[in-house]
Formats: sequence, structure tokens, C-alpha cells
Amino acid sequence: MRLALRAAAANVLLAAVLLLAACGPQIGRLERGETGRVVRAYNGDTLELDSGLRVFLAEVDTPQGDAPYAAQSQGELEALTLHRDVLLAYGGAKRWVGRPREGEQQPRQAAIAHVFVKSEGGRWFWLQHELVSRGAAYVRPRHDNHARSAELLRLEQQARASERGLWGRREYHVQTTHAAARLALAANQNCMRGDAPYRIVEGEVAEVRTSGRRASLRMAGASAEEMFALVAFGDAFARWDGPAFASLRGVRVRARGPLGVFQGEPQLCLEHGSDLELLRDAR
Repeated sequence: MRLALRAAAANVLLAAVLLLAACGPQIGRLERGETGRVVRAYNGDTLELDSGLRVFLAEVDTPQGDAPYAAQSQGELEALTLHRDVLLAYGGAKRWVGRPREGEQQPRQAAIAHVFVKSEGGRWFWLQHELVSRGAAYVRPRHDNHARSAELLRLEQQARASERGLWGRREYHVQTTHAAARLALAANQNCMRGDAPYRIVEGEVAEVRTSGRRASLRMAGASAEEMFALVAFGDAFARWDGPAFASLRGVRVRARGPLGVFQGEPQLCLEHGSDLELLRDAR
């Protein structure tokens, strides 16, 4: 009798899963958006639909250009999406608007969306989930787009632990403050630029400075000539919902963000509270 009941329960569960798959993508609390077919996939995190709409993948990013694993990330995106039907869903800011290129009158625009893809078998899957699980993308929360970052960060942690995809490359292993400072200086970028290297850094906060709309956490471990700081400024500072900056002196942290140089000093720019994780009290 018990075996029969268990078998019946399993059949009910299977039927429910199949029914959900047949009903369409499970977008939860996200807002349903446009539909279309993917005609182009590029940069590892960008799609173009048959309507002409360009789509940036919300809450994730990938290596770009000549960066290590950039080609593999683009290949994964193409394999998962090209010539397939998709549904866009929104959990934050919906549009990116850029300056017109030379000779153009209208500003450039792109959707910023979670993407649900219909597979060849007719089932739907969440693209960001698949890319992060494979190690083909990393999580990048923003102050105006972080609806599913907690779930994605858990998936990324599993991918990092298993060294899947880009996490198997030495370049993307967790950096010391000294290594991060050297990389930032070598790249010599503004951290707001799209091609600034994005890394995960661990270290101890040696000093905390806040003024106006900016916080700077100077890190121990970098040389005197290469002072390295975690910084939050502008909207990231104004809308900060992470650990209180004033409480972080002497605390060991793990931070994620783009590396840049400001007034000759290397830094990592924090974009959202989930970018900063407390590890332990260094004292």
C-alpha cells in the first residue's frame, strides 16, 4: 500500500512539473515583457531579437573582448539562444539609453531583462540561471536591478567551488588586495567603463573614510605605493543597503566589482550592498 501511495504521489508531482513546463516560463514576481526570436547573440551577455530590440541580460555580466574566457561565454550564449523563442521579464530598470553614435539622431536603447528561452523540446528555461550555473557568466547586481541576485549568487558560489567555466581560470580566482591593485593599475581604467576588469577580492579593511556621497574602505595588504580601496559613490552610496561602512574597520571582507584607478589610486567599485560579504573579524 505504501509503495503504491508513493508511486501515486511521484506521478502527481511529475504531472505537476510537466504541466508547469507546458504552461510557459515561470517568471515568478518578475513583470512579463516582450516576446521574440533571437537572431543574434554577442558579447556573452547581449541578444538581438527579430524585432530589432537589443537585450542586455539583467544581473549578470561576462568577460568581454580579449579577456580570458570571453569567447567561451559568447559561444555558450549562442548555443543556448540563437534562433530560439524568448520571453523578456523585468525586475528593475527596464531600459539602457546611450548617446547616439556619430551621424545618428536617436539615442541608442536596449532592454535590461531576465530572459526565458524555449528549448527545442518545448520547455522553458531561465537563461541567467543556466549561464551562471555553467560558469559562463558572473553575477553583477546593480542598485536598480537586483531582484534575483541572491538566488544567482548561490548558483555562482557552487560554480566557483566546482571551478566550472570561467572559475577554472586562474585570472578569475579570488584576488588578494595586492594582486587586485596591480591588475587595476595595469588596466588603468575608470571603473565605470564597461571594459574595466571585474573581480572578486578578499582582504581586511584597514581604514574607513566617508565624505559627502562617497565611502572609501582602504584595504590592508597592498604596498604603500599601491594603496587599494573598496569605494561606493553616487547612487551606489546613496542607496547602499549593505553592512554599515563605519562598522567595517578591522573586518575581513569579500568584495566583487569592477577595478579602476582614481587620482592614481587603484580601487574596486561597489555597486550594490550584495557586493560586500563579511567573512570574519580579523582581530
